[in-house]
Amino acid sequence: MDMKRKNAIIAVLCILLLLTSSTSYLVYQRQQQIIEEQEDIIGELISASNAGKEEKQVFINVSESASCANIVAVRSDDHLGVIGKVHVAIKEGNGDVLVNTKPFVEPTTQYSVREAVKVAENYTNINVTNKDIIIYFDINGTLIGGPSAGAAITAATIAAMEGKKVRQDVAITGTVEEGGSIGQVGGVFDKAVAAEKNGMTLFLVPAGQKKLTYYEQKIEEREIEIFGIKILIPPKVYYIEKERDLGEYMEGKMEVVEVSTIADMVANMVT
Repeated sequence: MDMKRKNAIIAVLCILLLLTSSTSYLVYQRQQQIIEEQEDIIGELISASNAGKEEKQVFINVSESASCANIVAVRSDDHLGVIGKVHVAIKEGNGDVLVNTKPFVEPTTQYSVREAVKVAENYTNINVTNKDIIIYFDINGTLIGGPSAGAAITAATIAAMEGKKVRQDVAITGTVEEGGSIGQVGGVFDKAVAAEKNGMTLFLVPAGQKKLTYYEQKIEEREIEIFGIKILIPPKVYYIEKERDLGEYMEGKMEVVEVSTIADMVANMVT
């Protein structure tokens, strides 16, 4: 009886050992299958990444290049338009984008600078990972704020990357969007006046902003009569909505052209 029990126990242990071995083998096989699937996925991702890099292996073939473009802004103190320049220099480096903050450059403009460089890279298909891009402004000490200089920064950066120049008789206002479009901005009329006064022959504005809506102030004098005596009372002030066509306003002085894409801008500015 003891021998039969012993043999039964041994048989059970053998069966358990066999089941454990089989289960371990199946688990091992499944793990190997998962590893192989992951390796295939990683291989596909690496191939896609390399393909993208191969499409963008054009490097600037000069050690240094530079360009500049006209920028226009509206002063915050007197709301008059002013004109200056944005300078872009490309030198040997490590792919950094450096912004000179004198005059003071607000964070929105610094972000616009980085967006402009990214758009310029995509437009030119030029790799600048072995270069530093240095951008600085010259605009009579005026505080640079907002993204409206984005288009001008992009034009100067594209010209510097391609070893070309930007026309110095052209000014542009407009934001630059990730997809390569030119976005609308404020103060277009004041900027246009500043551009014309500073000798620009062509002013580029975002699509839809050649015709501007503005409000003209009207003052209506009022008086009342009491016992035959006329007494002036505070005048009535109101505003009338009007539309102004910049092209007509600047006719004979400066051409005004709408642009909606980076390609439009380059065609009008970069030579």
